[in-house]
Amino acid sequence: MNREEFETALAAYGADFARWPVGLAERARMLVANDLKAAAYLAEARQLDLLLSQAVTPAPVDAATIGRIIAGVSANHHHETAVEPTGRLFAWAGAAMAIFLVAGFVIGLALPSIGDDNDSLGVLMFGAETIDGEIL
Repeated sequence: MNREEFETALAAYGADFARWPVGLAERARMLVANDLKAAAYLAEARQLDLLLSQAVTPAPVDAATIGRIIAGVSANHHHETAVEPTGRLFAWAGAAMAIFLVAGFVIGLALPSIGDDNDSLGVLMFGAETIDGEIL
């Protein structure tokens, strides 16, 4: 097993070799024993596993909490919140669009032009004018 295979398996199975396929775990143990960088990868993965396990600890739920949840669901105590379109909402959205349009136009003017005046997009959009066989 090389380091790349080890990193791939480490990402797939985690730092606990008990969750790995047996043959793959044995080869990984041999690599970690002989390669300091692989051992460092394993240590980092163990720290990440520890942090994730601490971050995902479930909240304690007792029978009273479950009863309140079920009672709330069965009594149809739910709150619907929706954004209703109002004149004020449309005014703010229109103002924001105008600001972004002006800002984009100003930024477009401020950016330097790269290349010559005969860019292919301009020729495709507006056609090409020629004088004596040269495109202007």
